[in-house]
Amino acid sequence: MKIPGLGCLKGCLFTLVILFVASWLVWEFSPLQDWIGTTKGYWEQLTDWYDTVSGWIGKLGAN
Repeated sequence: MKIPGLGCLKGCLFTLVILFVASWLVWEFSPLQDWIGTTKGYWEQLTDWYDTVSGWIGKLGAN
């Protein structure tokens, strides 16, 4: 299916979806959860990491 003007955008969005699915599969089917030592699900862990990094960046900007 060809949508005029969406060549690059469609490719970028498709790449992001593939990376998201691949990272979820690695999270679920590898011993990565055990290595990190968490019992959180994939989305919970991502939001926790996001909150941690955004708090760290906020502290950098406040100084």
